[in-house]
Amino acid sequence: MRKRKEVWGIFTQLTFLNTIIIAIVIAIAGFTVKNYACTLVNQQEITGTDLEILLNQYLMKVSILAFLLAGGFHFLLLKWLIHPLKKLTAATQELKRGNHPNRLKNPLIYEVKELNDAFNDLTERTARVKSKQNQLLKDLSHELRTPLTNLSGYLEGLEKGIVKGDQEMYRSLQEETTRIERLLEQLARINQWTSDGEMKNFKRDKILIHQLIKRRITIFHIKFLEKGIMVDDALEPFTLEGSIDGLNQVLSNILQNIVDYDNGKKVRIESCVEEGSYVIRLSHEGKRIPVEESELIFERFYRVDPSRSPLTGGTGLGLAIAKEIVLAHGGDLSLATDGLHHTFEIRLPK
Repeated sequence: MRKRKEVWGIFTQLTFLNTIIIAIVIAIAGFTVKNYACTLVNQQEITGTDLEILLNQYLMKVSILAFLLAGGFHFLLLKWLIHPLKKLTAATQELKRGNHPNRLKNPLIYEVKELNDAFNDLTERTARVKSKQNQLLKDLSHELRTPLTNLSGYLEGLEKGIVKGDQEMYRSLQEETTRIERLLEQLARINQWTSDGEMKNFKRDKILIHQLIKRRITIFHIKFLEKGIMVDDALEPFTLEGSIDGLNQVLSNILQNIVDYDNGKKVRIESCVEEGSYVIRLSHEGKRIPVEESELIFERFYRVDPSRSPLTGGTGLGLAIAKEIVLAHGGDLSLATDGLHHTFEIRLPK
């Protein structure tokens, strides 16, 4: 229905403009012929066959002039219409070659303006995706470089006899290998839950979600005790459909993040049915997160610490995995923060 309206809209505009041009040309031609005829009869007193011959000759000249005038108007009209389309075609070719074309200016024609807006949105999205891909490759190479460099150094030292293998060295080699394995495993897991991943049509089970949350809290009980963190929960009983493994992964990743970065020694976990969703909120006081970066923490490899030191965090994939799993369930995962007091909010459809 919308497409019909858009096509009808541009046809209406063109028909209206053509009608106006034709009407103006006919009016000018008619007015000119009338005045010429009046001049011949009243001032030059020409009548009969001579008048008919002169009028036919004049009408022929006026018709040719009117044709040229109408053709000129139509040419300008089509040029006005086609010019932005040519610019759009050129920009599309630029995008096809892998370049990022400049933002297109919007013409007065509504339908072409909508087309330009859609193209501008596409190019901006493409640029963002390309930027994210470049950043992803940069971060991935950074994450792999350190353990691979360490492994290479140890193995080269063993080969040349510079160092001797002992229990401590073998443990270090094992740690670096495990770190790489964990990184690759998490990358595989996050790709499973993307829109085109193997888990896009995952099996949905009926889940007593409040009990699942309670079990996750119990599993993390020792970690909370070791960090001196008190847990306060208020969970509304509810049953929903989803992946048990997936939602366990979401809660585990968020709880682990809280354990790693908590400063306040207290975590509040609550859940309730709200506006057609089952909402889970996990609140605590943690390390500073700039308010403007509250959405960035769900990006792959993002860390608040720009040094990306392994001593200050994990791989930077835990929250990204959690986000993808929640999105696959048709929900959303977000962070509300004032900089120090953070609340993770999970919204799952009922």
